[in-house]
Amino acid sequence: MPGGKLREFGKNLIKGVGLGFFVATGFTAWITFLRLTLGTAPFTANQTTYSATVALYYAGFSSGGFLVGLCWPLRRWVLGYALLGMLGVFPVYLGVGLTQSSRDAVFSDENLFFSIFASVTVGGIAGILSWMKDHPQGPAWLDALRHPTVRTIALLWAIAVTLALVGYFGVSKWTAHASFLVELGAAVLFFVGPLGLAALVTAARYSKGKDVDPY
Repeated sequence: MPGGKLREFGKNLIKGVGLGFFVATGFTAWITFLRLTLGTAPFTANQTTYSATVALYYAGFSSGGFLVGLCWPLRRWVLGYALLGMLGVFPVYLGVGLTQSSRDAVFSDENLFFSIFASVTVGGIAGILSWMKDHPQGPAWLDALRHPTVRTIALLWAIAVTLALVGYFGVSKWTAHASFLVELGAAVLFFVGPLGLAALVTAARYSKGKDVDPY
């Protein structure tokens, strides 16, 4: 690896890990406030301790920041932003499984499903929102959601209702005896996600007034 690229790679790692430390410090400040005002009750209720939670934040977000630094060049694409968001929080959610499960169950199907699902929904959405803040325009499909027309809204609602019907009559029967996390994932994928997106885009369109192109 040439010297210039190596230095850039090192800078990206520092940026990622530094971002992880910054986020961990913010969360730690919040739980410190909880510890001082509410005592140990919030931590006991979640089967953990203040010190373990602090360790989880710094270890998890620092590891996530390292992964973000490794993939920093992906920031040129919106889906790259989403992936970075997922990578940034994945170690934290996996760490939750580490603190609340036995060592041989850390990488159980349930913990891995929860970690991946939470990373996609939380980190992925955060990444896309970050892209939208840094890039007022583009790509075309995202601009269509930023400035939706009646046709776009109608298409979104058609897709959302179709997925909801598929989920209600088909997937709900398949997940009837599945774990809670699988049921939660199906609910977000077939109901909450599509219907929520359609509702948000509809609200965004009509909140801008009548001067928006209707077609």
